[in-house]
Amino acid sequence: MEHLVKIIDSVVWPFAAIWIAYIFRGELRALLGRMSQFKYKDVEAKFDKQLNKAEITASNLKKELPTGWEKATTRGVLTQYEQFKRIAEASPRAAILEAWLDVEIAVSAAAEKAGLASSPNSPALLAEHLTSLKHIPEETLSVFHSLRKLRNQATHMPDFTLTEDEAERYLELALKVANTFRHYAVKNA
Repeated sequence: MEHLVKIIDSVVWPFAAIWIAYIFRGELRALLGRMSQFKYKDVEAKFDKQLNKAEITASNLKKELPTGWEKATTRGVLTQYEQFKRIAEASPRAAILEAWLDVEIAVSAAAEKAGLASSPNSPALLAEHLTSLKHIPEETLSVFHSLRKLRNQATHMPDFTLTEDEAERYLELALKVANTFRHYAVKNA
């Protein structure tokens, strides 16, 4: 009898854990989606899939901008990038917000160049409109939306954490996207 009780005891706990996980599967899925990093014993999983996807998409963006713009980028944006990196050292989350603000400013400048009214529209709508007018490549819009989603996570999820390295990767992508919009804004000005 005692042997039977031990068998039942060893089977009930895993079954109960699986049953509870099944009941709360929606909540667990939402919780896992909010995590940036997971570590259990020797297993570590980083939840930076969206950032990786955005980087892959960004690799398809134009690698070379016209010579004049490249020089402007080196002088103007590099200093800004260095500022973003310094912010990332202190607060990766704040660096993401600052980089996103730079993207929004670049989108507004491009929208102004295209003659679009920027005050009532969101940067996302302006970016979509600029893409539909063929002023901005489709790949840029895809990266824009990925960065926006990541920025929203960093802004609105209180337990969202990220590393300085992830923040720097985000900064590089944000500057690529912002430069694409800036390039349109200053082209033929």
